[in-house]
Amino acid sequence: MIRIGPAGYPDGHRSPADSVRKVRAAGLSALEIQFVRNVRYDPSKAEHARREAAESDVLLSVHAPYYVNLNSSSQETRDKSEEWVLRAMRGAEAFGAWIVVVHAATYGEDARGCTARVTGSLKRVRKIAEREALKAVIGLETMGKKAAWGTVPEILDAMGEVPGILPVVDFAHLQARRPPLDERALQALLGSLDVPRLHCHLSGIEYTAAGEKKHLRLGQGLDHLMVLDALADSGLEATVICESTSPLEDAQIMERYLDQGI
Repeated sequence: MIRIGPAGYPDGHRSPADSVRKVRAAGLSALEIQFVRNVRYDPSKAEHARREAAESDVLLSVHAPYYVNLNSSSQETRDKSEEWVLRAMRGAEAFGAWIVVVHAATYGEDARGCTARVTGSLKRVRKIAEREALKAVIGLETMGKKAAWGTVPEILDAMGEVPGILPVVDFAHLQARRPPLDERALQALLGSLDVPRLHCHLSGIEYTAAGEKKHLRLGQGLDHLMVLDALADSGLEATVICESTSPLEDAQIMERYLDQGI
């Protein structure tokens, strides 16, 4: 089953639970809650949204703040980054979200040691999460800027070192980081992933030689239909979150294509 949904609450929402209802009314079955600037929520409203999502079969995920850098040269920044991930995981627990999407690190001056630092931090985060009974998995996102840690091999290395980690495949980021995606590359990528559910991001993309510049509407800079066809052919259980500049509308376009081929 492929679930489709938007990144962020729909325009005009009155509450998190109302956002879930709007997503379901739009014919969609997933929603990614954006904690990208801060992790703030009302526990009672989160619980209401959790119940609404369970009743309407909308799968929730959350996106951790952008401030995370587990490879910072500053120990204080690494400590704060680990705490940002934990705060997002606590938010995920409140909402019943199954995965916390993380932009893990930039290479900085220590590119060679980056993966080791990232995995060391994630081990500490997972240990605290287990102590607090936080159930969400940590999703490491493939990154679009060439200065950012987060290639598929790097993420798979981290998965081998730390339990409770899954990849988050951002197809627009892969396109921006190059080489450009084609049917063969998508087939190879999706065939290499042994995961219970693949969490994905999809949008249009503008990029330069340095990688990602900005996300765009579907169909701009990336053939989203090629990606959706590859996902459908893979047989993977997947969630596709639309991160375009019109996430709800474009998520509906993807849903209609998968349902009806249009």
